[in-house]
Amino acid sequence: MIDSNKKNFTEYPRTRARLVLFTLFVVIGFLSIGTKITFLASKKSQKNKHYSEAEKIPSRLNILDRNGYILATNLQGVSVYVRPAEIQEKSLVAQQLKNIFPDLKKAVLLDKLNDGRKFFWLKNLVSPKQEKALFDLGQPGVYFGKREYRFYPNGNLASHIIGFTKVNELGVNYAKIMGISGVEKAFEKKLSVKVLPESENNAIELSVDLPVQAEVENVLKEWQKRMGAKAGGVVIMDIHSGEILALASSPDFDANKERDPVREKKDTSVYFNRVVQGVYEMGSTFKLFAVAQGLESNLFDVDTLIDTTAFRISSRKIEDKYKFNRKSSIYEIIVKSSNVGSARLALMVGEKGLKDIFSTLGLLEPVGLELAEANLTSPIIPKDWRDITLATTSYGYGISVSLLHLAKAYAILGNGGFSIEPTILKKNLDVQMRSRVLKKKTSDEILKLLEAVVADQRGTARILGSKHYRIGGKTGTAEKIATDRPGYQKDKVISNFVGLFPLKEPKYVIAALLDEPENSFLKEPCRYSSCTVVPMIKKLIERTGPMMNVIPAQSGAKF
Repeated sequence: MIDSNKKNFTEYPRTRARLVLFTLFVVIGFLSIGTKITFLASKKSQKNKHYSEAEKIPSRLNILDRNGYILATNLQGVSVYVRPAEIQEKSLVAQQLKNIFPDLKKAVLLDKLNDGRKFFWLKNLVSPKQEKALFDLGQPGVYFGKREYRFYPNGNLASHIIGFTKVNELGVNYAKIMGISGVEKAFEKKLSVKVLPESENNAIELSVDLPVQAEVENVLKEWQKRMGAKAGGVVIMDIHSGEILALASSPDFDANKERDPVREKKDTSVYFNRVVQGVYEMGSTFKLFAVAQGLESNLFDVDTLIDTTAFRISSRKIEDKYKFNRKSSIYEIIVKSSNVGSARLALMVGEKGLKDIFSTLGLLEPVGLELAEANLTSPIIPKDWRDITLATTSYGYGISVSLLHLAKAYAILGNGGFSIEPTILKKNLDVQMRSRVLKKKTSDEILKLLEAVVADQRGTARILGSKHYRIGGKTGTAEKIATDRPGYQKDKVISNFVGLFPLKEPKYVIAALLDEPENSFLKEPCRYSSCTVVPMIKKLIERTGPMMNVIPAQSGAKF
């Protein structure tokens, strides 16, 4: 008995130790499970918080014009997807969906509902009316997801500048948007950053002036229709800062409709930017360049007499449509637009001189605009520079550039000879920091010649004379290259004009073109720039000048 009590007494501490150890393991287990649950709950909470915050912040920044008008923004929308396994009356539901979305085919819907798939998208984006109709069905298996989409409040306006987007990545509650063209593509990295540093605005601010852009587009479309042209383009730019206030290409497109499924027989030519991407032989607007080089090199002055009788280079005859005196001054060559005189000047300037002025004015390389379309557009320049090449390029044949190239070149000629680079962004540039590439005297002489083209009664742009503004510029008409044979098409031309205003203190360059225009409102049909593009330019300047704070001169005022 004594031995038994002694044994229980000696084993009790061991039992107690085991119980303590077991209890400790249980406690540790519960603590581990609790910690894990707390961690997961916290993680889920943080995740939900992240999603909640993300929903409040647009996934893409706004695009604004220089006045703060919204050109592109993100809006909240709804997507719809279907889980077929949850739908019983599949044929009935397919018909109901067809009634709400007439563009869908019932047979295709039935196939998707019956082929065993677990999930399919019905619509990436639906209207509020369609959303309500779906909701009223009360149909299990039809689900809604949150969606952000890109919205362009002005429709077609400035479409070639802004560009458009597409959905690059799609989820039930999100859609990642990616730029395809224009500003949307050029500034993709910046636009897709949700929050910029405090020193920067949460938007891309463009140099474009929306009211000016709207007026330019209205006039361009009106004149394109009136002249029966297949396309056209206009650009207005500050010649000191390079800021583009308006850039219009016609035909255009509504970027909001780019969210729709790809349509059959879609006209993709509407996306082509005639101002930036189109390169054309520009005709007589090139005649200023050899003159500028000659003035810059002191080879001649505007009163120098040049032989303007027709002549041959090899088998090619260089002649003018209209009769000139045997000798004409450089002033007359530009005002009356002589091909012979321009060819003679180019031969005087020589290959090096002509290449130098083309290079100085940026005509041999892509324009450094922020848009990717501009960086990918190279001029078409001659492979050799024989005498015949010098002659023809002097009056705009044998070399092709964009309208934006011309605008830049004339801006340098008219701003005192300072180099500039066009920009689509709103900037406050210090004009004192610009580099001079031409003498001021050269620029001043060129401005006098451009004004004479308008003011002189013999000038090719005399109908541009305005009682409100002092304007200068140069006309250009070039026959289009034939596609079915060597040579050119006499009945199809590119008509263009480049001008500067107001000439008292030059501030803006305006360049415009019409593709295959014909003015049928005259006694005889006319395709020349003087009767197609120039009247449009006059209307554009008189309508947009006041918008850009260009004070009209009083009638009859002299400068």
